[in-house]
Amino acid sequence: MRKFSVVILILSGVSLMHILSLACNQQAGNVIKEGEELARTHCASCHMFPEPFLLDKKSWQDGVLPKMADFMHVDILYNPYDVSGPEGDVNVQRVMPEILFPFEDWEKIAKYYYVAAPDLPLQRTIYLPPIQTGLKLFKPRMISGKFESPLSTLVFIDTIRHQIGWADGQEGKLLVANPGFNFIDSVQVPKGAVTIDNRGSLKEVLTMGILNPSDARLGKLVNTGEGGGKVVLDSLQRPVHVCYADLNNDQNADLIISEFGFRYGGLSWFESNGDGKYQKHILRALPGAVRSELYDFNHDEKPDIIALMAQGDEGVFIYYNEGNGKFREERVLRFPPVYGSNYFQLFDYNYDGFPDILITNGDNADYSVSLKPYHGIRVFLNDEENHFSETFFLPVFGAQKAIPADFDHDGDMDIISIAFFPDYERMPEESFIY
Repeated sequence: MRKFSVVILILSGVSLMHILSLACNQQAGNVIKEGEELARTHCASCHMFPEPFLLDKKSWQDGVLPKMADFMHVDILYNPYDVSGPEGDVNVQRVMPEILFPFEDWEKIAKYYYVAAPDLPLQRTIYLPPIQTGLKLFKPRMISGKFESPLSTLVFIDTIRHQIGWADGQEGKLLVANPGFNFIDSVQVPKGAVTIDNRGSLKEVLTMGILNPSDARLGKLVNTGEGGGKVVLDSLQRPVHVCYADLNNDQNADLIISEFGFRYGGLSWFESNGDGKYQKHILRALPGAVRSELYDFNHDEKPDIIALMAQGDEGVFIYYNEGNGKFREERVLRFPPVYGSNYFQLFDYNYDGFPDILITNGDNADYSVSLKPYHGIRVFLNDEENHFSETFFLPVFGAQKAIPADFDHDGDMDIISIAFFPDYERMPEESFIY
């Protein structure tokens, strides 16, 4: 009887443990389900919902989720007084902001991503053909002169003076060379020159002021022409691009400036009053503005603006010019926040007379540094009504920029690209492809 009793007790214990295990699993499953629901509600309220499979567990746990907790002001995890980061002191008044997100809900979201994410980063399913070196159309040329630890932020070609130039982001200089690639001149500018006046005068230079992620208002648009050194605009938040157009038909050139910023920034147009002063009009009050172009999309003889946004809510937006300085925003493309959108350009891919969009996704300098199979070059076709659909994708790890043109003059469109974050160990050739 004693042996029988022991067996009964053991079996009873196993059954109890099994029941408790099932209950725990069910409870854990409920937590994961709640976490997904919370993520789809709250994460998708700021940007496209980031599917867990886009990153591996380690990237979510150690990189993205802690930063998102800070961005969302999660209780316990958020420190509004931490000004040690490169973004600078954005809480000068030392005001304790309202906690926006309870820790209990955040914990459920974090558990959902950790459980649902893969153990290892995604692998490529599309592969490039073998990359051949030694292209006949392109030949590297070295510019004379010695430059220690170069950090180029701009390269430009002056077709009027037949010169080439580039900016050194560390020294705050514009360097100029002649067609023989001999260094001939330099112009002192604030740090981080990114754009030269695109109207051909090569006088105005847009500078970031600081290269690293920052909300500091150190960016400037400066005049480097005769009597140079004049500041046209200042107090810009890490601006990265400017273009010029008469947006309100008053015969004055207005500015469209992309302030990438960090946690703050935006896309704005600056209305010229004709005597060197500008009034700022915000088009999109979010960080991550990359660049803009002008095109009359609805054929009403008024220039519209198309712009690429990154830094969270990634996508392409058209701002339809409705006259009298008014614009109507329409999103035409959207990407997950880990795609790293960093460049776009309008071009006619299929020669149908309508502008298509070329985009590179490849910024990998954020909180999930890993080789991403969805990084690369994309082409989106215009359906003739300004709706765009992906028609071409070429995977390129860490793609930085791509330029379309008929480089070999054979009558079709070619694409050349560079990558800042390629797989340097196994495929360094992806850093420049044609």
